[in-house]
Amino acid sequence: MAPKRIIKGSDSASVILPSSLYLGPCSSASSPSFLNSNSINNVLSIGITPSPKVDGVTYHRLGLKDAIRSSVKTTIESAVKTIEDALKSNKGRGRILVHCSAGVSRSPTIVVAYLMKHRNMSLRTALGHVVRIRPQVSPNPGFIEQLKDMEMELYKVSTLIDVDELPRREVDRIALFNQVDKPDESTTMDLPGETQALETG
Repeated sequence: MAPKRIIKGSDSASVILPSSLYLGPCSSASSPSFLNSNSINNVLSIGITPSPKVDGVTYHRLGLKDAIRSSVKTTIESAVKTIEDALKSNKGRGRILVHCSAGVSRSPTIVVAYLMKHRNMSLRTALGHVVRIRPQVSPNPGFIEQLKDMEMELYKVSTLIDVDELPRREVDRIALFNQVDKPDESTTMDLPGETQALETG
């Protein structure tokens, strides 16, 4: 199980990829101590605008409602490009915080999509990685269904075929991914480069 990495004094932001990608609530996007101490030079706001903003940080905003019927495809396309461009900034040493209101549904959906598209992870691996680090993560069922569609488009596989929504309790969410990660499960087929992507993130 991957360790839970919540940054102390950071309004409960989480480290998704060390020294590069962070996930948290809106409050973390307005925290000078958190952003400056972690050298975060970009913030991507999903469906909400942080106030106040911190000097020296570039803010990006994309609209998205946390509703089952909300389409995430266009937002994902713009968001993953923003994340990738941010990480390439500052001579490849850029860091970005992705947030929504609580860091539970909208922004985790974006982060999972980024891991799938740019880190060559399956949906199972990407969502499991994020949930283990930030157990409160729970994309709404509509977002999960669209992430499944994205996985099929990218890799022609479905690694969470029997999961329509995540369990309500955090401990059960973590247990779900521990279960589907067992070697004898039919959903455990890894994609090429998946392990390396996690290790080198």
